[in-house]
Amino acid sequence: MGFILLVPYHVYSNKVDTESWNSIRLGVKLANSFKLNLEQSLRLKEDITSFKQTFSEGSISYNISKGLKVFIPVRYAVFKNKIKKRISIGISYKNDKKKLTYRYRSKFQKAYQENKSINPLIRNKLTIGSKIYKNFRPYLSQEFFHLLDEDQFNHDEYRISLGVKIDLSKKKEAKIFYTRKIEGYTEQKQEKTNVVGLSYLFDW
Repeated sequence: MGFILLVPYHVYSNKVDTESWNSIRLGVKLANSFKLNLEQSLRLKEDITSFKQTFSEGSISYNISKGLKVFIPVRYAVFKNKIKKRISIGISYKNDKKKLTYRYRSKFQKAYQENKSINPLIRNKLTIGSKIYKNFRPYLSQEFFHLLDEDQFNHDEYRISLGVKIDLSKKKEAKIFYTRKIEGYTEQKQEKTNVVGLSYLFDW
């Protein structure tokens, strides 16, 4: 299985902002192949100088078979002047090879603001990770956001990420990453953002 890197074809932008995404996540294994994840996140914008949003998210997942699972995340996000709620349903498949891992995820996402529905999205993400090092696993991913607007299937956003997962212990993991985010992917005027992030995961 190969990994195709798709480079956005619009290259013009007035200003590129830098954001910081940081989060803490707790994973709890439940009975009958179910798992609960709880996440708290803080994001900063304007070259990491001002508040963008904080959100709390809970997700329940179920392992259908080896490598295949379905999940339902629910998010409550607080911005400076607004509150957004979001519910999603998705499916993912992970294929472990000797030195590499491949993971594909597809997710349908619906958001609400002030009790008004926002156009739904379908997000498709492909991640390839290296297993060469035991406790140090670099990865590369790309993700497309497909906007469902008036029965049209448009590319709304594109993200490409490079990061590393670090095993701190049997149940603890840290992730450091860089993401290039492009909003308005199919438009002439695009909004481009550099994202640096740090996340911490603890599995119970």
